[in-house]
Amino acid sequence: MANLEVIAHLKVRPGQLEGIKAQAAEILRLTREQDTHTLRCDWFVNEDGSECEVHELFTDEHGLAEHNTHIMAARTILFRDYAYDHRSALYGEVSQDFFDLVEARTGAAPAVFSFLDGIRPSASGAAQAHLEVHAQLKLRPGELEGFKAQAAELLRLTRELDTHTIRYDWFVNADGTECEVHEAYQSGEGLIEHNAHVMAARAVLFEKYAYDHRMTAFGEVSDELKQLGKKHAGGLAVYSFVLGLEPIPAV
Repeated sequence: MANLEVIAHLKVRPGQLEGIKAQAAEILRLTREQDTHTLRCDWFVNEDGSECEVHELFTDEHGLAEHNTHIMAARTILFRDYAYDHRSALYGEVSQDFFDLVEARTGAAPAVFSFLDGIRPSASGAAQAHLEVHAQLKLRPGELEGFKAQAAELLRLTRELDTHTIRYDWFVNADGTECEVHEAYQSGEGLIEHNAHVMAARAVLFEKYAYDHRMTAFGEVSDELKQLGKKHAGGLAVYSFVLGLEPIPAV
């Protein structure tokens, strides 16, 4: 995986959701007009309008640095007037110099997850996705290698059996204690199909190698999917698409 993915999480100040949307639109305007290495900048908000996530994708760390330069003033206004509690994580490879620069500017070391394995989406397939799912889980002590082997089995089943899965990428943090799985489907039915195919292998994953499974969906989610999340991950947080560089296709 050559690109650098960034996910930012922030909280909405009481009564300021519309202000966040307006300021997000300004950030997106600057991104469209000035950035040269930004592939994605999509904004999502949760069901009660209290939290927001921004999903970004850059060609490399230099694209992220360029983007930060262009939106710095607008982002300052966002957190001054409309949002707070900014947290972000990087998914992909970054240099130590870049890591140190981010830490110096923000006062905290960014969370970095390295790509483990995944399926490679087609360009046309990626454009058709309208449901994303992020799974977060923790690794049992001393079980990193067993975890990787079982993740490979889930990926094998996904490649061989799924027909509506567009993305299924696994990332592990620097000390091998946490994992995130970033998934995308052409429809909610694709997630249901995927779940049926990997159910037994996933049960082994959590029985032997992982625990503390949490899931978040981004897009339109049916009651059936919410029940599925409740059964397999103790619940499903849902965020709706607000705006981005490219519109999300209608279901």
